[in-house]
Amino acid sequence: MLQKMLLIFLSLGCVGLFADGVQPAGSGTEADPYQVATLDNLLWVSTTDSSWTSHFIQTANIYAAYTQNWNDGEGFSPIGVDLNSFHGNYDGQNHTIASLYINRPLLKVQGLFGKIYSATIENLGLTTVDVTGYSMVGGLVGICSHSTVNNCYSVGCMCGTGDCTGGLVGRNSFTTVSNCYSAGNVSGGEDTSGLVGWNVYSTISNCYSTGSVSGTGNNTGGLAGWNYDSTINNCYSTGSVNGAGDYTGGLIGRNFGNSTVSDSFWDMETSGQATSAAGTGLTTAEMQTPATFTDAGWDFVGETANGTDDYWDIDGINNDGYPYLSWQDFVGIDEDIFPEPETALQAAFPNPFNPTTTIKFSVQAGELATLEIFNLRGQLVKLYPVFRAGKHEVIWDGADNTGNCVASGVYFYRLQSDTALRVRKMLLLK
Repeated sequence: MLQKMLLIFLSLGCVGLFADGVQPAGSGTEADPYQVATLDNLLWVSTTDSSWTSHFIQTANIYAAYTQNWNDGEGFSPIGVDLNSFHGNYDGQNHTIASLYINRPLLKVQGLFGKIYSATIENLGLTTVDVTGYSMVGGLVGICSHSTVNNCYSVGCMCGTGDCTGGLVGRNSFTTVSNCYSAGNVSGGEDTSGLVGWNVYSTISNCYSTGSVSGTGNNTGGLAGWNYDSTINNCYSTGSVNGAGDYTGGLIGRNFGNSTVSDSFWDMETSGQATSAAGTGLTTAEMQTPATFTDAGWDFVGETANGTDDYWDIDGINNDGYPYLSWQDFVGIDEDIFPEPETALQAAFPNPFNPTTTIKFSVQAGELATLEIFNLRGQLVKLYPVFRAGKHEVIWDGADNTGNCVASGVYFYRLQSDTALRVRKMLLLK
């Protein structure tokens, strides 16, 4: 049966990369930057490390769901790796990359950008991103050092099986992150959070996170997991926070050294956390009241007492009534601005898990699909038939088809439709 499972992985319908993409227009200089307009252009950037000191602008929204079929199911190769960082400048010009897929649970430094050093990433959004790695995992950047990240966001599912997992940045040092947000699901081991997992000698300002956070180790926070010798100001988080180890907080998991966290808040009701290593806990009603933030000195549209940069806005409708960044456009920013992949299987959340995990997936129009869960021996544990076209989610409670609880260990979940087969892995811990 194990041999059968290996054959399943080889028959996923995934194809390796046989090309290096299409070089974008431009020469890569500051005056004539590379103009990234298509997924083929983005592929060229990721596979051409000689370009990683260059200047880039993105000139169109990019639909990246087809990355599920790249590199034998591992998906997109990050721009910049641990020993060869991205040193350039990437300006998204307020465009998005939708449904980017990375699935490397045994490898470190995973994200759209793997590792950046002395770089600038700005004005870029990731929607329905799906990134799985071992450690130093982020939707936008895995490792961010001596750099600037501004006006960026990440919405989707970020899963690290080791340490340093964040919704936007996994590991952050000597870097400024400003005017950014993250949303979705984040799971990892130590140093896991909704925005930045591990934050050292850095500044985070005018940022927020609304994603659910689940950490199996120490230092789990709504905005930052581990915060050392850093400054965080004018930030907030609202997502649920669950940590299995020490130092779990609604906003910050662990805050020490010469760190300063000022005028920053978390929602005690939605987070499920009454305490935090730093920041101020508020009720949902207080978090949706403009005066809460203007009284703390936040610079909002329509007021001048706190400045005229107008970083923030709030209208009681968009962003579930919470403050949002003034550059956000709520017309068509959700995941449906791009077509759904033919058949998509997302990372289970949380993962690792105990006692339940949620599996989300979609089935293309005109088809039916089944969801199956197997153990390491290739034995069928659970069958969920039959799903029609559309988006679905299943909560698995660790029970088999007879209702008996299964043992701790690695399990594979397989989505099979008329034309596609997708397999992913999850870990049950008891």
